[in-house]
Amino acid sequence: MNELTHIVSTRRCLLRNATPSDYEALATAIGTSEFPSELPLAGLHRQGRLKAWLSSMIETSARGRACLLSVDLRTGEKCVGQVSLVQKGESGSWNLAFWLHPSHWGGGLALESARAAVQHAFTAMTVEEVWAGAAPWNLRSIKTLLELGLKPIEDGEVSADQSESEKAFRAFSLLRDHWVHSQRER
Repeated sequence: MNELTHIVSTRRCLLRNATPSDYEALATAIGTSEFPSELPLAGLHRQGRLKAWLSSMIETSARGRACLLSVDLRTGEKCVGQVSLVQKGESGSWNLAFWLHPSHWGGGLALESARAAVQHAFTAMTVEEVWAGAAPWNLRSIKTLLELGLKPIEDGEVSADQSESEKAFRAFSLLRDHWVHSQRER
């Protein structure tokens, strides 16, 4: 078996490019009763499209339009979660998303791995803005985004053709210049 190349290391995590072999861990995590059924990955799982999503994200990453990182623990546990950055059109704005197996919630791993991905985005990639969205009920994700330094974006106009789930969405943003400035203040 080939050794996986880790892109980013943290105190407890090793982030590496996702592979098709991560599917089982992804499906297992999303299939737990604790994983919120309202989240997009859970919907893909119910529709039988989760494996296709993973393949598409891996292909998009290979083309440089995304960066899907699987989170391995230094203890040896593989793919306990993932962090993704996906380019928005042709812009320097990239969408941040993350998930963890529910057995790892509450221990700060989401913050640790997402922080490492944001740092990678602003230092090793050409990302100018990281933005993310969270449902208003997803307080843990909102807390993580705020701790990462992302700031809430004011609610904009809601079009009549948006679904209720699209309307119930809070957006957050962090500009590279603000991130660099915050790093200097540390």
